[in-house]
Amino acid sequence: MAAKIYTITSGKGGTGKSTFAVNLAAALAGLAKKTLLIDADIGMANIGLMLGLENSKITLHEVLADEANVADALYDGPNGLKVLPCGISLQGFKKADLSRLKDIIAEVSPNFEFIIIDTSTGINHATATSIEVCDEVLLVLTPEITSIADGSKMRAFSILLGKEVTGMVLNRTMPVHDEIYREKLVGALDLKIFEVLPEDVSIPNSIAGKSPVVTKYPYSEISIAMNRLAALHCGIKMPEPEEGKGQKKQKNEKKRIAGAKLSFSQSKK
Repeated sequence: MAAKIYTITSGKGGTGKSTFAVNLAAALAGLAKKTLLIDADIGMANIGLMLGLENSKITLHEVLADEANVADALYDGPNGLKVLPCGISLQGFKKADLSRLKDIIAEVSPNFEFIIIDTSTGINHATATSIEVCDEVLLVLTPEITSIADGSKMRAFSILLGKEVTGMVLNRTMPVHDEIYREKLVGALDLKIFEVLPEDVSIPNSIAGKSPVVTKYPYSEISIAMNRLAALHCGIKMPEPEEGKGQKKQKNEKKRIAGAKLSFSQSKK
């Protein structure tokens, strides 16, 4: 059976798209789903940096240049996740032939249940290629007018390429972004909101630790939301937490995050 392929994109930078892709993939793998995460942002690759794979000698760059087999570019990630990172060299970017991505996807797809593709932002050839090889597109937006406007363009672009945008994730929200405010922003898109994810200090701390937030801070609010989203796409109903137990874990988690925040701020001084 071929994998279900999701391309994660956004209309502009700063939405947390790559962080979202990493954590959705790790959450799916944590649900015992065979999952592959591909960094198809061949110009500004970040997945390898976020997962400690930045020194990998064989990457998607080499595979796209037909200099290596895709099997040699797959690396172990958290929760049993497999990762196909992109290189960070400009020379590798220059040699990469994106037209080979479709064949690469076809080769690895039978070995996985889910493939998550992180692509570049905006309307360009790289994004188009990543959208064309997927089954569905997920938009990651922030509650800002510019992000919503650019997201609308990305939706139209995806439709032009014959692909469905199944929904959106509203990321990096803060208390000021109340429900009425969010509804006004996304009304023009007419898209289902899968999750509303908060601005959370656990994100930069997990990136600094080169781990997904769903594994580093599993009881944080954002991790719970990410696992809920992964379960939704797997058709799994998440059990309700035991009364008192979940609250205690979240309370302890907040203490750990607060400590991590203090440590992180001190390290920057």
